Amino acid sequence: MSEGPSILFLKNKLQRYKGKTVSKVSGKAEVDGSLFTNSVLIDIQTYGKNFLFVFKDFFVAIEVRLVGNVLVNKRKKIAASFSFHFEENEINFYDSEISVKKGKPSDCFNFKIDISKAEFDADFILNEWQTNHFEESIGEALLNQNILAGVGPIIRTETLYHAKIHPDSLIKSIPEKKLIFLLKMVQDYAEEFLTLLKTDSVEKNALIFEKKNCPKDKTPIIIETVGSTKTYVCPKCQKLFK
Repeated sequence: MSEGPSILFLKNKLQRYKGKTVSKVSGKAEVDGSLFTNSVLIDIQTYGKNFLFVFKDFFVAIEVRLVGNVLVNKRKKIAASFSFHFEENEINFYDSEISVKKGKPSDCFNFKIDISKAEFDADFILNEWQTNHFEESIGEALLNQNILAGVGPIIRTETLYHAKIHPDSLIKSIPEKKLIFLLKMVQDYAEEFLTLLKTDSVEKNALIFEKKNCPKDKTPIIIETVGSTKTYVCPKCQKLFK
């Protein structure tokens, strides 16, 4: 599963295509290719785990499950979900969800919930959790992209460890000050994550993600399944609020 900062990092590498004219698009996704012919790519943005390719009257949202499924001027043996073709270059997306939307991204997405956006509003998230998702576990809520866009398994694991909260804890049982601290950690760690990507050292610097023992007390790390994804937990450091 991808992480928001990973998408942002790759987006920055694609900026050279801003202002370029699309010659055609291709792929398995069912889109109207005529929309793109000779259209100028005005901007490339991100929202959570989505790339946003912005044109004059519409944009394309591409949700990538794994960053390795984005190839520039390279192809896999299987058909791409979607491809942009320029005069001498192409960007290919595999195992991705594609949607074409009219208008601009801010018309469709709430940037307040994107952990990598300047508009990120922790108070808005806190109120959403406590009002509409209080019966859920915090581990599930962190990966709900409709509440908190951009959090993936690594960010979830590391921030819950920093906040000393077990992922199975119910939101209604977690002290508010703990939730506030957790949201601050999510935002701070998203920035750190982006920096670590520049040296390919995210997993190396992770405290418990894919580690065997807790760095603080050497307690064996356990692997739990929360929702449909695995997470790493220190049973001694992380308190279960029920």
